[in-house]
Amino acid sequence: MVIISYCLNNEEIVEMRLNSTFRKISKKLSVEFDELTIEISHNQTAGEAREHALRSLLEKYLPRRVGVDRGFVIDAHGGESKQIDVVLYDKTVGTVFEISGANYFPCEAVIAVGEVKSDIFSVNKLHDALKKIKSVKELDRSNNGKNKIISGPGVSIRGLQFDPLTKHRDQIFGFIFTSTSMTRESIINYLQGYNKLIDRRYWMNLFCGYNKFLVSYECPQGLYPSTMDATYMYCTKESEVPDLFLLFYSVLATFVDEAHVARPNYFSYAQIDRTKATYHDLFVSAENIKRSSKNV
Repeated sequence: MVIISYCLNNEEIVEMRLNSTFRKISKKLSVEFDELTIEISHNQTAGEAREHALRSLLEKYLPRRVGVDRGFVIDAHGGESKQIDVVLYDKTVGTVFEISGANYFPCEAVIAVGEVKSDIFSVNKLHDALKKIKSVKELDRSNNGKNKIISGPGVSIRGLQFDPLTKHRDQIFGFIFTSTSMTRESIINYLQGYNKLIDRRYWMNLFCGYNKFLVSYECPQGLYPSTMDATYMYCTKESEVPDLFLLFYSVLATFVDEAHVARPNYFSYAQIDRTKATYHDLFVSAENIKRSSKNV
């Protein structure tokens, strides 16, 4: 099976065959996912089982700094997303708040979000997933331009602008994951119509029907899931089905490794701009000491 490599450094696009090691990894990912789905489905619906199985697999194979859960994404202005099936966040940045059993993730620390469906055989299911991803991408990740890029735990990079409005790596990645779906033509046609109506920064980055095909974008530098730089939409061929799970993982893991996060400003989240305070000297002056002595 032939896949096209991702070209991140303006190199020529080349085709390469999976070597034996990655062929094994590809099969292992698919087998683990199927086994987890079957195991979990005894107590949950098919959709919930796939959702839980995907989170478990991503948690196992993504870097340890990446947390994987579900819940709501929020911003410093009170904005809140719809409930999201998969939330990938940087555990070294920010705090996950739990309220009545639901998780709330400050958008600055969120790397990617995903919607998991047992199938997408209707436009309504596809539109619902796209709306949930859009509800995350609409949040103000820059906190009115105040937030700074972080490189490593707690370290901000001066001189580099954090701009989620225009820069792919500063945005939250959005994906849809399903077992099977409508035809590739139906999915692509709907995405084309949907994308035409909204700003690029709200587009989904990756669609994976792991038993059928994968859809993402082509950019000037090669196949790359940046909606901001996209020139075409691309879709895998039927011959690539055996390794779609690996391709999905590779695209997502690559973004995780290069994504930018920011430090949440909790004063902004709490809307504490100032306090009603009284101010006092740091130490007692000599004059006050004499005055106190006389009073005694």
